[in-house]
Amino acid sequence: MLEQFYKNNMKIAKIYHCPHHPEITVHSNCKNPSPGMILEVIEEFNLNAVNSVLIGDKKSDKLAGINTGLGKNIYIEDLL
Repeated sequence: MLEQFYKNNMKIAKIYHCPHHPEITVHSNCKNPSPGMILEVIEEFNLNAVNSVLIGDKKSDKLAGINTGLGKNIYIEDLL
């Protein structure tokens, strides 16, 4: 995946992931639609949430952005 971004001159500063399996961990603050992971990114990179955009391939991604208070949340299916 990263190789495709780099080929298109897109820089990826860091990749985040939730290590919790949905069938084992009932609730995790880092699993979408919870805002934990996005809040971690905002803090680490000192971002302004209102001026930030989240683009996701699942409805739970969009909900995580809404739950975090991001300015724009795009679900890829909305673009097709």
